[in-house]
Amino acid sequence: MGRPVMIALVGVDGSGKTTQARALAARLRERGVRARYFENAGGRPLWNRLARALGRPDGVALFGRTVYPVLEATVRAVAMARTVAVARLTGRVAVLDRWTWCQDVIMEARGDRGRRVVRAAYAVFPRPAAALDAVVDAVARPARR
Repeated sequence: MGRPVMIALVGVDGSGKTTQARALAARLRERGVRARYFENAGGRPLWNRLARALGRPDGVALFGRTVYPVLEATVRAVAMARTVAVARLTGRVAVLDRWTWCQDVIMEARGDRGRRVVRAAYAVFPRPAAALDAVVDAVARPARR
């Protein structure tokens, strides 16, 4: 039950992280490597759907600029803790769709407070053996709605 082997895919929404992470996990399994895909999401689509159902434009408008980042960072932390635990217990290579850096970047982009606190809390998570940036030309791909 040593340190798990983890490969992280990071990038903006719509850059192909999920598609590539799932494909990488499948390719590793095809080659006999015990690998598993992990999403590690912060729940943004869920919070946004809930907000719209309640007549608000998004999760930030529903929960507020103070509570929302805490909620999102906590949900992501729980997902990442589960990822590390499962990878350690099973000995599988963990292919990560998002990791700690994703929360920091989204908090910076939104101008959220508490980034230092979240970075400090996330310091307990191990660094992946490899991190791959999913980059896409903004013009080449239509925005998701």
